[in-house]
Amino acid sequence: MLLRIKSLINSDNNVAYIMAAIFFISILTRFLLLDIRAIHHDESLHGYYSWAFARGNGFVHNPLMHGPMIFHLNAFLFFIFGDSDYILRVVPAIFGCILTLLPFLFIKFIGNKAAIFSSIIILFSPIILYYSRFARNDVIIATISLLLVYSLFSYLYSSKKNNFLLIFSIFLSLGFCIKETHYITVFFIGIFSLVCSNFNILIKTKSKIIRERFSDIFVLIFTLTIPLASPLIGIIGNIFNINMIPGVTNSARVGYPSDNISLLISYLSIFLTFIISFTVGIYWFKKKWIVLFSGFWIVFILFFSSLGFNPNGIFTGIWQSLGYWLAQQDVARGSQPWYYFFVVILTYEFFLLFICISSIIFLRNKIRLFEFFLISWFLTNMLVYGIASEKMPWLVVNIVLPLFIYSGITISEILKNIAKMNFKYYLKYLLILSVIIFSSILFFNSNSLSTLVISFIAAWFLILFSLIRIKNFKLNKSLIINFQKVAFSLVIFILAIFSLKTSIDASFYKSGVPDEIIVYTQTSPHVHNLVKDINNFKEMNDGVLLAIDTSGGYQWPWAWYFRDFDVVYFDSTNQKTFKDRDFFKFDYVIINSGNFLKFNSKVSNSDLYENINQAPFRMWFPENYRFSSFQEFLNYVGNINNLNYLIRHVAFKDFKGEIGTVDMTIIRKK
Repeated sequence: MLLRIKSLINSDNNVAYIMAAIFFISILTRFLLLDIRAIHHDESLHGYYSWAFARGNGFVHNPLMHGPMIFHLNAFLFFIFGDSDYILRVVPAIFGCILTLLPFLFIKFIGNKAAIFSSIIILFSPIILYYSRFARNDVIIATISLLLVYSLFSYLYSSKKNNFLLIFSIFLSLGFCIKETHYITVFFIGIFSLVCSNFNILIKTKSKIIRERFSDIFVLIFTLTIPLASPLIGIIGNIFNINMIPGVTNSARVGYPSDNISLLISYLSIFLTFIISFTVGIYWFKKKWIVLFSGFWIVFILFFSSLGFNPNGIFTGIWQSLGYWLAQQDVARGSQPWYYFFVVILTYEFFLLFICISSIIFLRNKIRLFEFFLISWFLTNMLVYGIASEKMPWLVVNIVLPLFIYSGITISEILKNIAKMNFKYYLKYLLILSVIIFSSILFFNSNSLSTLVISFIAAWFLILFSLIRIKNFKLNKSLIINFQKVAFSLVIFILAIFSLKTSIDASFYKSGVPDEIIVYTQTSPHVHNLVKDINNFKEMNDGVLLAIDTSGGYQWPWAWYFRDFDVVYFDSTNQKTFKDRDFFKFDYVIINSGNFLKFNSKVSNSDLYENINQAPFRMWFPENYRFSSFQEFLNYVGNINNLNYLIRHVAFKDFKGEIGTVDMTIIRKK
């Protein structure tokens, strides 16, 4: 992999310069104003436990917060640079920059131009950019997934002995240390490898070497990951009332064996799968298996055991990582409709969709193995994530990941055909289409009669002029095809511009306000401002005393924001936590507004407090995309006003609807 990068830098072409330009822009877009948005609930969890880890308090794996790798990386940065909102988001920003360059590793499989286009698409992708500036695992796992695929195909097409199997094993392990969605990716790669291997007697690929190497990949995945699949046995155990992966209602530790018998059976299951793993691995790979096995499990154990300080994390990593999310399927967090991911993808990655759909028309009839892999990967993602009960916007990062590479390939192929056209004819066709589109925009976006008339007359004058200039052309198949090519290039350009605008809007323009679906739910900007006020108060008065209500999930993100403060937490729904509390000694009291009346007599009648204010604490996007029936959906899209709003919402961020909020009441001492 390093040799591939070095060869690009030392090459005589301009690829290295383009790489440098893309990387420079990625740094600007990922790191600029990284801390302007309030810290999200999930971000605060990652931040707080990373901060505690950096202070020497250890880290205990909890599948609720996914894999342990991000906590180790955050803790390292906190230890070196200190803890802050900005540093909290540096890890995903770094991986976001790396992700933009990964297509260049695939040059051997897709070519220079396709790699460049893929990289540019990733660079300005609205989904990738937004979550590269968000302290979650999604861009990190996307980066590792592409590296896993790179090591897979490098092994398949390598002409000599190499270490790609070991590299594949390491990336395979790292993925499990990041996020449980890696199970879906590994499942797909395993099934795809099985279909293309010698184990499949129904379908045979032409190359014997490719079949043999796919067989190696399948066996490697099976032997290394079968212990991690052992929680599936818990599904059978639950049938016989052996609670090996208990749900939310049955246990405080979801997905963790609930009693000694369940725990014993889970240990035996894991032990049995390790025996199978080692036996098959030694048989297939001989001595090389020890290296592959060690590469995978050393990485896994280091992260899940928190560098050896939490040995039980090895068991929770093997059992509870999958067990927790199997048990969570009944919860269906988000409770989104089945078409939710289609809505998100159409709203943000419309450029990708257009390119991929167009490939059906423009690409050659024969499709290569790598392209078939990418298409199959995307379709599998849509199916599996669509079936899974939890649907959140950040999961789209994993779903559309294959399309970034495939779209680069498609654009490269189409522009190669367009480049064969006569440049003079191209400009003439472009003029006609541009005028039609421009006049349509004026016509549908103006309420002034004079503007409509002028645009209509001007547009048709230019169209007639253009037709006169090409009056000698005969309408034939070649002319139609060329016209289609020009139309396609113009649409690509327009969609690219709007995609860029969508990226900027989502990540930089009111990015903390949930007036679009990607934000989903977000800590209010008022929280960000309140924290600044409290910090100023602390500096001016050499300290501050805080009392914060934790009911309704109010502890987060306060635990992150006030990690170094003297804070008393209480639950306004539990009178025992506050009935004997003297609230008058606190400089600030922050309460869930829904429970404020319980405290009215305690604070509002006193002259010790300067003011009592109410402001949004958490905000969320109105879910006006839900339809109770297909007929309701048809009625909605059949209304021209609704379609106009949807287009303007995607293109210009127009918004109508009421943003949902849960409020906080801030009581400040004089």
